[in-house]
Amino acid sequence: MTAGLLTASPPASTAPSRDDGGTGLEVYVVEASPGELEALEGVGVDTHHVAHQDAGQGKVRLDAVITEAQAAQLRKDGLDVKVKRVNGRKASEAARLQNRAGYEAYRSYSEDGGIEDELRETAAAYPEIAKLVTLGQTVNGQDILALKVTKNAKVLKDGKRPSVLYGGAQHAREWITPEMVRRLMHHYLDNYGSDPEITGLVDTTELWFLPVSNPDGYDFTFTDDNRLWRKNLRDNNGDGTIT
Repeated sequence: MTAGLLTASPPASTAPSRDDGGTGLEVYVVEASPGELEALEGVGVDTHHVAHQDAGQGKVRLDAVITEAQAAQLRKDGLDVKVKRVNGRKASEAARLQNRAGYEAYRSYSEDGGIEDELRETAAAYPEIAKLVTLGQTVNGQDILALKVTKNAKVLKDGKRPSVLYGGAQHAREWITPEMVRRLMHHYLDNYGSDPEITGLVDTTELWFLPVSNPDGYDFTFTDDNRLWRKNLRDNNGDGTIT
């Protein structure tokens, strides 16, 4: 078990096109001395604000989501780098098999019955205290939806009351965050009118729920071989690849 998960952007040569679907990313277990962590930064891995597990002999152990080329460079720099395995399989393969088998809890944003549909249905089910708001659109044209929860939500001007935002899935692969946001949203909605504390909070505060901040990237992680994708799907430099 490791205490930190580090990520790096794949170099342009390994970045997927919009058609090929592959990311080239894998989870590696890295053991390094504190001084050797600079080598991780050299291949684009952010090592700041990450806890490390003590690996003994003055070294730390951590997980890094990087490309094979980046792993090879780290080995050249003298670091101990091994592919992470889950039940005997590469971590990426285990994630791929789970993705194909389906999930009982996790859903994509745009699938039938997905999180987008849930937000629209929830707003309709609680018209007095919930308002559906489109915050913008993704590069692929999807609506980025949030739910404002407060008394008289539809007629009250946005920002009129003290407000708090609960946001999830800014990083596409962090699937637990939409679940946290949507379940908290339902906790407030389902208990309004019966729980005095929740009722008072909703009556006096704007609670904004944004389960998926990055719909394009989040949907992409539900496709084959892309479970570890972290960003959105913007072609940053116009070269036809997602970097």
